[in-house]
Amino acid sequence: MSPTPLILLPPSEGKASGGEGPPLDLDTLSFDSLNKTRALMAKSLGQLSGKPRVAQKLLGVKGVALETARADNAGLMDTPTLPAIERYTGVMYDSIDYKSLDADARKCFGQNTIIMSGLFGIVRPYDMIPAYKLKMGARLRRNKTCAAIWKPLISKALASLGESSVIWDLLPNEHSAAWDPSLVACDVRFTVKFLEAGKDGKLKTVSHWSKALKGALVRHLVSNPDASGSADSALDLLSKFSHPEGYEYRPNLTADVGGATEIVLLKDG
Repeated sequence: MSPTPLILLPPSEGKASGGEGPPLDLDTLSFDSLNKTRALMAKSLGQLSGKPRVAQKLLGVKGVALETARADNAGLMDTPTLPAIERYTGVMYDSIDYKSLDADARKCFGQNTIIMSGLFGIVRPYDMIPAYKLKMGARLRRNKTCAAIWKPLISKALASLGESSVIWDLLPNEHSAAWDPSLVACDVRFTVKFLEAGKDGKLKTVSHWSKALKGALVRHLVSNPDASGSADSALDLLSKFSHPEGYEYRPNLTADVGGATEIVLLKDG
């Protein structure tokens, strides 16, 4: 069996509205071991979203955005669904542009990408989900963040899925808090940092373009699954990754950080 990567992504802050799929059916989602907690989270979110002041604090938005979020959360079990890859919008997902991938890359993306979710824990790209609003750092039940609630469950699910695999961990800190990498006996876990060289020669972390850059990297990984899924060839594959903005893999800057191999992609000034 050919090696394949396991790619961990955050959701998007923004969600597409509407949908053409049937109402949410938890039994159709991947990782059915999470369904009991998913049901509790959905119930709590619906109830708390019905209280304007509580909802504003919980969801971190106000005005029209708050009213839209409250309506979405109130209709979780009744409104149409979309595949997660279409529900989640924003710069990174636009950059992945999964519909333009060839058939093999789309298959790899669908089977080997895991998306973190404050509401659902983890989902696969083609799982059918409704519009909702809930950050991983929100305190939804028993004054615990969603990350703290999900951490043991997600860690257990990924421990089985990620064993002896190559994990590409593209999660921001808020979502990294929702699992424990030390419990997953993977071959190697890669994290990625994008740096830019200033005119003074100093390197600075790129934040503005990081989501688009991650999206482009995901396309590269799923288009070359045999290489990106092998610890022996993954770094060679990165040497062939060149983003249109000029970011390139720099082996001399790659280091072990927190139990992961932190890969640096650098753009010269």
